[in-house]
Amino acid sequence: MSEIRSIGTYLPPWEVAGRRVAGPDEDALTMAVAAGRVADPDARAARVVLVSRDFPLLEGGNGAVLLAGLALPADTPVVEVLGGGPAVLDQIVGAEPGTLIIGADLSATVGASALLTGDSGVGIDGIARRTGSLPVTARASDGVRHVYGDPRLDREVGLKTAVDRLGLDPALPVVAIAGAKPKDLGALAVSDGAATDAAQSASGVIRVIAAILEVSAPLAGGVVAVEQASASAAVLDPGKGSAVVARSEALIGELPRTRTADGNGIPISLAAYARAFEPKLRWEAAVFDEAPGIDSAPLFPPRARVGATGKLADDYRLEPLPRTGTVYTHTTIRIPVPDLPSPYTLAVVALDDSPVRVLLKVTAAVAGTVEVGRPGKVVMRRVAVRAGVPDYGYAFWPDLPAETAASSADSAAQTAPEKEVAR
Repeated sequence: MSEIRSIGTYLPPWEVAGRRVAGPDEDALTMAVAAGRVADPDARAARVVLVSRDFPLLEGGNGAVLLAGLALPADTPVVEVLGGGPAVLDQIVGAEPGTLIIGADLSATVGASALLTGDSGVGIDGIARRTGSLPVTARASDGVRHVYGDPRLDREVGLKTAVDRLGLDPALPVVAIAGAKPKDLGALAVSDGAATDAAQSASGVIRVIAAILEVSAPLAGGVVAVEQASASAAVLDPGKGSAVVARSEALIGELPRTRTADGNGIPISLAAYARAFEPKLRWEAAVFDEAPGIDSAPLFPPRARVGATGKLADDYRLEPLPRTGTVYTHTTIRIPVPDLPSPYTLAVVALDDSPVRVLLKVTAAVAGTVEVGRPGKVVMRRVAVRAGVPDYGYAFWPDLPAETAASSADSAAQTAPEKEVAR
C-alpha cells in the first residue's frame, strides 16, 4: 500500500472555444514541471516518475530538464513511462515513499497532475490489473495519430470488457473513475458523489483522486482507471491519514492570435546548450566569497570575475534564485520573426529579496498588458524548438486580476488581423 502525501494539478491559462489549450511556449514537460512543483514545493522527492504519451523527446531524454525544473538534484532517479491512466495508477500503488508521480497530456486532453507519496497520508492499494489490446487510437514511430473511429467498439469491447475482466467485487463502492463514464462500469456500484473524468489521459486519474480528497468527508472505495482495452483498480482509504491538494488552474482567457515570419530561425548550438544548461534551467546564480575587488553579490548568468590583483576568480558556488519578483521595466515586440510567435512582451524583472534583475519573456498574459511594478512568478517554459530540440528556459507570469486578464484577452482577439492564426 502507498500513502498519498500531497497532490498538485496544473492547467494552461488559455482556452479556445471553451476548451483549455497549451500556450505556444508550453508542452507536456513544462506542464509536468508546473504540476510537480505544486505537489512538491519544497523539492523533497527522492524519485520521479513521468507518465505521458506526449514526451517532447523520444530520444535524448527529458529527465535532466524535468529535474532541473523541479529543483531536484541531478542524481535523483527518473523513470519515463509511456502510458495513460492505468499506467499512472500502477505507478502510484507500487511507489516507495518519496516518489513523485506525474501524468502529463498534450494530445487527448491538456494539463498535468502530480502526486507525492510519503510515510504517512491517504492510503491507496492496488487490487486488480488487466492489460488488453484494442488500438482504436494508435500512434507509431512516424508520430502520426491514427484513429479507427468506432467509439461504440471502444466502449463495448474495450472499456466495458476491460472493467468486467478486473473481477472487482460488485459490492465495492467506486468513488473515482478516470477514462470512462459511470455507466461503462456495468454492475459495479458507483457511489453518489463519485469523481469522474471520462477523458482517457495520464493526468485524469490523479485529478479524480484529488477531487475526492478535497471534500470535507472524503469517500473510501474503489478507484478505476481505463484506457482503451486496459484497466487498473485500487482502493482508496482516506481514513489512514490526510493529504494536501493544491491547484494551479488559473484561466486568463482566449488564446491570443500571433504571427510568425517565414524564414530560418536561430540554429541550435549543442555546445552552447550544454554550457548554459545548469545555471539556466536550475535558476541559480554565482556567489563568490568576498575578496579585494570581489563582493558577494550574486551574478546571473554565472561567470568568472577579476579581483583587485587582476587574477581571474572562478571559484564561485551556485545558489538558487528567488522565483518571484516585480516588473522593473518592459517593452512589447510586434514585428514577426522566424520561429517566435509575436507580439510578445519582454520584461526586466527585479527578483524578490535579491539584487538580481533578469530579462524574461512574459507568459500567461496578453502582449502589452503588463505594467511596471506588477508582481508575479518565474516559471519554466519552452523558449524555442531548434533543429527539433526543445530549448527550455524561464519566463515571467504576472499576477493579473481576473477581470483585467479577461478584458485584455477579449481586446486582443477583436483587434487581431485576419491573416494571423492562433498557435
